[in-house]
Amino acid sequence: MSKRDRRRRRRSSIDDEIPLGPSAASRDRQVRVLYVAVEGAATEPDYLIHLNHTFGDGGDRGDGRRPFQIHPISDRNGLLPKQAVAKAAEKAREGEEAWVLFDKDGADRDGDIREALAAASDVQVDVCLSHPSFDLWLLLHFQPFSGAQSGSSRHVVDKLRAARGAEAFKDYDKRNDKSIKGRRRDALRGREAAAVANARALVNACEHGGCKAGKAQTGQVDRRPSGEPTAKRGRWAARTGHAPECDPVKRDPSTDVWRLLVSLGIV
Repeated sequence: MSKRDRRRRRRSSIDDEIPLGPSAASRDRQVRVLYVAVEGAATEPDYLIHLNHTFGDGGDRGDGRRPFQIHPISDRNGLLPKQAVAKAAEKAREGEEAWVLFDKDGADRDGDIREALAAASDVQVDVCLSHPSFDLWLLLHFQPFSGAQSGSSRHVVDKLRAARGAEAFKDYDKRNDKSIKGRRRDALRGREAAAVANARALVNACEHGGCKAGKAQTGQVDRRPSGEPTAKRGRWAARTGHAPECDPVKRDPSTDVWRLLVSLGIV
C-alpha cells in the first residue's frame, strides 16, 4: 500500500480517534484553535472529535468555511462545571478560544453551575449549557423536543433510542456505553442543520418570554488582554439568546451546543 493510500485510509476510518489538523491547502488561512473542556469522559469528547474529522478542514470542502482545530479537554473521572471553566481558561492562549460544555442534571448542581457561569464571564470562556443533558443535543438531530424534564435525562434517552433515523442509538447508555463512534457518529452526519433549528426553537419557546435565538452571539471571543472591565455577567449569559434575567438553571429543556456549530460555520 502506497503512502498516499495509507493517508486516505486513515482519513476515512470512522473509528480513528486522533483529531485531524487542517490540510495543507488550508494552512494559508488562519486556523481557529478552540480548547473545549467538557464534563463527560466519552460522549462529548467523541462528538468534538467528530466535528474535527468532518468539518475541521473548513473551506477545503468548497463551502468557504474557515478551518478549525478543537482540542477537547476531559478527565476520566469527569469534570465539574467550575473545573471545566478553569481548565479551558488555563489552556487557551492569546488568539485561541475557550469553551465549556456541561449539563444541568439534578437540582443539587444549581449552585456549582451558577458559580461556573460567573467564572466563565470573568475569564471570557464561552458556555454551552444543556438542560437536562448533552443527550438532548443528540436527540435534536432526529426530532424536535419539548417539555420540562427537571434535570432527568431518562425520557430524552428513551426518545433518542426510538427516534426515526437513530437506529444506531437503540442501545445508547446501555451497559455504560455512551460513546459517539462508528454508526452513531455516521447517523449524526448531515443532520446538523436540523439539530440547530430544533435547538433554536427551544430558545424561542422559553417560558421567560424575552428569549430569542436571533439575539444569540456566535462570533469569536477576543480573549486578548485589553485592560477593559469584563462584560457584565448578565450580558455574557445573554450570548445564548436567552434574556439576561432568564435563570440558566431553569431553561428546561434547552441546549446551547448549537452556538458552537454556528460559530464554526458548520451551519
